[in-house]
Amino acid sequence: MRLWVKLLAAKAALAGLLLLGSAQAQKVTIEFWHSMGGVLGEATEALVKEFNQSQDRIQVKSQYVGSYDDGINKLLAALRAGRGYPHVIQVYDIGARIMADSRAVVPLEDLARRYGFDMDRFIPQPRNYYTIDGKLFGFPFNPSNPILYLNWAAFQEVGLPYKPSWSLKDLEEAARKLTKKDAQGRTVRYGLSIPIDSWFVEQISYNSGEYFCNNENGRKARATAVTFDNEAAVAFLDMYARLVREGVAANTGRGWADSQSLFAQGQAAIAAYSTASLTGVLRQIGCRFPLRTAYYPFHQERNGVAVGGAALYILKGFPEAETEAAWRFVEYLLRPEVQGRWHLNTGYVPVAKGALELPFVRQGHVRQPNYTTAIQQFLTSKVNTASAGCLMGSFPEIRQYVQAAWEETLRGKPAREALREAKAKADQALERYNRSVAER
Repeated sequence: MRLWVKLLAAKAALAGLLLLGSAQAQKVTIEFWHSMGGVLGEATEALVKEFNQSQDRIQVKSQYVGSYDDGINKLLAALRAGRGYPHVIQVYDIGARIMADSRAVVPLEDLARRYGFDMDRFIPQPRNYYTIDGKLFGFPFNPSNPILYLNWAAFQEVGLPYKPSWSLKDLEEAARKLTKKDAQGRTVRYGLSIPIDSWFVEQISYNSGEYFCNNENGRKARATAVTFDNEAAVAFLDMYARLVREGVAANTGRGWADSQSLFAQGQAAIAAYSTASLTGVLRQIGCRFPLRTAYYPFHQERNGVAVGGAALYILKGFPEAETEAAWRFVEYLLRPEVQGRWHLNTGYVPVAKGALELPFVRQGHVRQPNYTTAIQQFLTSKVNTASAGCLMGSFPEIRQYVQAAWEETLRGKPAREALREAKAKADQALERYNRSVAER
């Protein structure tokens, strides 16, 4: 009798192992590359873990591949080799034209139609950016926009009122009032600190109704020349150089970390960063001073900022089951409740309609009202080809020329001259890119 019971138990155990093995064999594994490090990386890995635990059919293996530049360069190298690329990749905003031209992407709009996903579930501004030749190629996963960070204690100290919207003139005047110098004339608190990053020049252009590249930001036809020597960009760089010479603005170089540290330590009263910096900046500030945020400045009249951050793309060349699994992962990340958690953990703008109405998101905004600034900036931006942002190839290379022009301006060269010199190099880079696409 005991032997019979043991035999039954052994058979049951064997059957269980066979079933488990069968289930594991049917599980589809996909690769996901992302460029989120630090606080943002923790939030990204948490979402991947949530998805894997939410179902038993798909296993996502995530990999941090370095900066946005590192990620797209690694992808392009893998595509040239014909192997080693992921099912899903996060690519920054300026890679949109490159991804569409690569012919290696399954347009997300096609997959949405195939699987009955309603495209109207997304707010228009992020969708506006990633629509190329009339079709949405990537789904905006972590949309950002630039905002002003304000040391509210410093504002109260000098009696400056809060302003949600700022012109360049407003910004310069406030920066002067907020600057503190010691008896020897050395600056102990800068009025303004902005990293030397092309993104801020791009956004001052869009928010002033200017184009960064021709053919209406490459939205009416393929961009063939840059237009970043526009009046808004010239005014912005000339203003910043003027304030640096006077000890009113800080020159912390191209890296964001030094500028953020300066601001968090109370040594700069106004700064400009991404909305995605919000959680990290709040941690750095701690209890030193209260923080308030405001819209990014404009030159003469406010138009609207373009989407920053990155989108998710699904690559071609995989079996149908793996492509569907990749879609299910992307779809999960874009659910309102997932977007709501992502928003509160990072500061990125949720793109799914309904996310902001969720009770836990509303409660999060009550606790930290600065999360609403970027959302309101998007919602009050005009939706046009200027705020859609520039769509062009060679954008990563072209950004380097813009940043070099900013540095030349800080060394004393007039902004218009520095930007026109940079434009000549950028136009050559863009011509090379367009020719390479035409030759494929």
